[in-house]
Amino acid sequence: MKISVAKPATELFNRFSDLSVLQGALDGLSAEDRAKVGDVQFTSESIKINTPQVGAIEFVVKERVEPTKVVFGTLQSPVPLTMELDIEPNGDNASQIQTVIDVEIPAMLKPFVGPQLQKAADKFGELIQGLSR
Repeated sequence: MKISVAKPATELFNRFSDLSVLQGALDGLSAEDRAKVGDVQFTSESIKINTPQVGAIEFVVKERVEPTKVVFGTLQSPVPLTMELDIEPNGDNASQIQTVIDVEIPAMLKPFVGPQLQKAADKFGELIQGLSR
């Protein structure tokens, strides 16, 4: 799912160069919006997400390609997991953001895990959209 954000790609990329900036934006959300986001914490180089379905997952920045891509990978995970944030410029003052999660799971588990991962990617995209305003 692509999300439109009224910010230039370079500005969005810079926000993801120091993720602790996003913690400040997250802390500034209303209680209602904060509840929608769930249990998420940002440090300068990581995102920690805690969900009832999966438990705690910590993503660290693995790769940056200015100004179009930031790739996160898990520190400890039973299976290799990456999350890629693709930033596509859409004029001088707007961008499209897409979140892609890649995980190596056995074929027999994909029907059970796949929809949950898509929900996680969509939720992360919504979080990014809310924090990018």
